[in-house]
Amino acid sequence: MKQLKYIQSARVLITLILFLRTGLHEIRAAEQAVSSSDSTTFLVISDLRISAQSGNDSHPDFLNMLSNANPVPAFVVCTGNVTDSGQSEEYNKLKETTSQIEKNGSHLYAVPGSRDIRWCSDGKEPFISQFGKAYQSFDRGGIHFVLLDSTVFLEPWGHFDRMELDWLAKDLKRQKADTPILLFLHHQIGRDNPYTRPVDNEYDFWPVLKGKHIAAIFNSGANADIFSKTNGIPIFSSAGINHGSYYRINYSPLLLTVAKVTKDKPGQGVQLASIALSEKTKPSVLRAGWDDPAIAFLERRRPAATLDPRAILDNPDKEIAEYKIDEGAWKPMTRDARDVWRDVFLTKGLSIGQHIVGVQLTTSNKQLFSDELIFEVERNSNESTRKWAVDLDGPIISSPILDNDNIYAASLDGKLTALDVLKGKKKWAFSAKGSFVGSPILDGSNILAASVDHGLYSVELATGHQRWRFDAGSPLLTTPAILNKKVIVGSEGKIYGIDSDSGKQLWTVPSHSALLNHIVTDGSRIFVANADGSISAVDANDGSILWTKIYAAKTTLNAISVQTAAPAVSNGRIYMCSNDGVLRALNAENGSEIWHTSAPKNADPLGLSSPVLRDDSVYIAGSGEHGDVYAFDRREGNLLWKCTTGQFIAESAAKVSPDGKSLAIMGLRGRVSVVNTSTGKRLWGYELGPGNIFSTPEYDGNVVYTTTMANDVQAINQPKP
Repeated sequence: MKQLKYIQSARVLITLILFLRTGLHEIRAAEQAVSSSDSTTFLVISDLRISAQSGNDSHPDFLNMLSNANPVPAFVVCTGNVTDSGQSEEYNKLKETTSQIEKNGSHLYAVPGSRDIRWCSDGKEPFISQFGKAYQSFDRGGIHFVLLDSTVFLEPWGHFDRMELDWLAKDLKRQKADTPILLFLHHQIGRDNPYTRPVDNEYDFWPVLKGKHIAAIFNSGANADIFSKTNGIPIFSSAGINHGSYYRINYSPLLLTVAKVTKDKPGQGVQLASIALSEKTKPSVLRAGWDDPAIAFLERRRPAATLDPRAILDNPDKEIAEYKIDEGAWKPMTRDARDVWRDVFLTKGLSIGQHIVGVQLTTSNKQLFSDELIFEVERNSNESTRKWAVDLDGPIISSPILDNDNIYAASLDGKLTALDVLKGKKKWAFSAKGSFVGSPILDGSNILAASVDHGLYSVELATGHQRWRFDAGSPLLTTPAILNKKVIVGSEGKIYGIDSDSGKQLWTVPSHSALLNHIVTDGSRIFVANADGSISAVDANDGSILWTKIYAAKTTLNAISVQTAAPAVSNGRIYMCSNDGVLRALNAENGSEIWHTSAPKNADPLGLSSPVLRDDSVYIAGSGEHGDVYAFDRREGNLLWKCTTGQFIAESAAKVSPDGKSLAIMGLRGRVSVVNTSTGKRLWGYELGPGNIFSTPEYDGNVVYTTTMANDVQAINQPKP
């Protein structure tokens, strides 16, 4: 045993000597190369936030810094939030800024950020018009640059859809093994646990990078400039130009150096890292998996992990491996004689559904590698079970529609799909040319769906064949409404009335501001909640505006004030949760306030989820870490009960069962919650696993049907009595 340790020590010593003789020599040579004529300088910025309001953006300071830069950077990459809110006026101003950058001998590249997309009623169209593509790549000076799109329509959270990941895999495959690759995206990656991370499918992203020469990743969205490493890859997160800092990067064929430059120190900045671009040794690769028998729903699970290959400088005797279940505490793993880290845990006590085991291994050189394993817990029919799950290839942000024996789902890949409710079998799929963001609605024997390709589609329920298409001339992100043979839909700055039989326009009227949610009707009028926090009543016959009221305390487009919740209407009253976190009952005749209320103290505030009416109650979810759901009295606004589901709820609204005795609602990270409508008691639930959920489920009192950003539609059975 001692002899084995001596051999291992000697191997490490020899390796260290070789590294000192070769590695340091390469670094010194590379550092000399940086200052030579073949080096290139570029900048990485974020949160330029060009604003239509004078003095409200950071670009004058940035242009001043750029003008004084020596040398002038060859180009600039902005990792999102190029504009303040994605408005057309801001993109017009951006063109002036871009022209100034070009005059300085530079060029501006960018990836979309949440501010560019979240509140833009034209979706991603203005960004693509300005920069050509939402994601793309180019080569410069021997380095391959990849610009990625991690944004989601109308949402602050991130996601990589399958089409983009497939493109990325093909793009990286075309590169030579020794070509250094730099990646740029908006959302942070590599730092957060599965239930708080900005990109919900981050671990679909990491496998695409395995075996590639990824020199560094740059992103934004941080409150500070952060340098970290994940899976051996340096990651630089930026606080943004509006915080007075950016990254200056110099690179040659051998070395890339990253420096942080601040407004008060506009020189070359403080160097953060030197990254060798010529790979001589293969980095360590973490391989994690299950050491279980091939039996579903085990009572015990055995996670396992190892480095394969292990980098020559990583000493296995000084590694540390840990794992955790969901958001639990990290637990140590033990390495066996075969150089595999292992442990075992019981599934008893875990909630029904899918769970995540996070695995992380820290090398002797303090490099952190991480991976995730998915497992499922189901025990017996006395608890909830998955009835079926169907992969539709594209992420889904809109809500499903249940109609007799069928369920319909519209996805971001432009597919409208009909499924059988018994087994989830696909009946037909209709394809548009752009994403479906708003939810479809039923129109007798037809279904209506609005697309970002500017089209409102009427499709036959029986066949999936298109009846007609109305071209609005701009992207449609809203859920339409129908009354008296008229379809009402909203686009950028307009509301349209369309004949439901022919698809011909009957009338159009300007909207008060952008429309980012559902349009509702009481059978004679339509009501729209505008992005600026106002609500308007419109005559469905001729489109005339009957009244408009602004109740929100804040009307500027920012993270806490933009209107996303749709109103609900019944018996001459409108119930609206405005963008100041207040639920109001309004008179449908004139918009005057009848009562208003807010969430209880120290509970999740109202704001994102839309109110739902049934009998004498208003059901609505808060938006906070508790996952609170509330019932208020419709007559006076008094709180009846509060239920804590334990998971953040985004735009999902309550779906009340046909008998009115229970409701279903979805947590952002896949938690199904069914709640007693009389008492507020949580009756049962299920964990769907990875994939953000922004949609409202369908619920027939026995089965919950939901759509997810993990591309699927799922049906969950209630526990048997």
